[in-house]
Amino acid sequence: MRVVLLALVAAGGLAGARAWAQATPDKPGSWAPVETPAAPAAPAKPNQQLPKEQAPDGVKGFAAPDLVAPKAAPDGAAGQVCGKADFEAVVDDAAGALRDLNLQNKPAFQEKLRQLKDKRGWSHDAFLKEAAPFVRDDKIAVYDQESERLLADISTLGQEGAEAPTPDCTLLGGLKTRMQTLVDTQTAKWTYMFQKLDTALAQ
Repeated sequence: MRVVLLALVAAGGLAGARAWAQATPDKPGSWAPVETPAAPAAPAKPNQQLPKEQAPDGVKGFAAPDLVAPKAAPDGAAGQVCGKADFEAVVDDAAGALRDLNLQNKPAFQEKLRQLKDKRGWSHDAFLKEAAPFVRDDKIAVYDQESERLLADISTLGQEGAEAPTPDCTLLGGLKTRMQTLVDTQTAKWTYMFQKLDTALAQ
């Protein structure tokens, strides 16, 4: 499942950016994301703050159902039981959320890139060079590193929770929180990429 999540993140991230920059802009079918290796990139430095952006018009965020940490159990509910299926369901929900984010935002982003190519009069070779900064820069790298770190945590927590003799509901809450943060991080990255591209189109 971790490989699936990595592939979904890559569709809007660094690996996906390489595929977009190397694709033929006039052939939509050639803009497919490339597979991401299972080994995550180096995690972001602890003192490196993740940038936050406000979503511009046209950028769609997504919050998968039940990805927030559960509220504290009231008195008498301390015996709440969590099972392996609960941990697996959280991972499945997050995978669906990331997939929907890509499906919602990727076509519009590709179209804006084509508009910029036409506006600037770039040849195909020029496009390969000039489009790269819109999908790959230092700030996008921070989003990707944060996503990789979250994926590593999710993989560890998900395995621990699913294999525990008595699954821990507190651990499940931590998994849900990280999943929602992952979705929020990817939403913020899409927002930043759209803002950068919209600025260039307005010039």
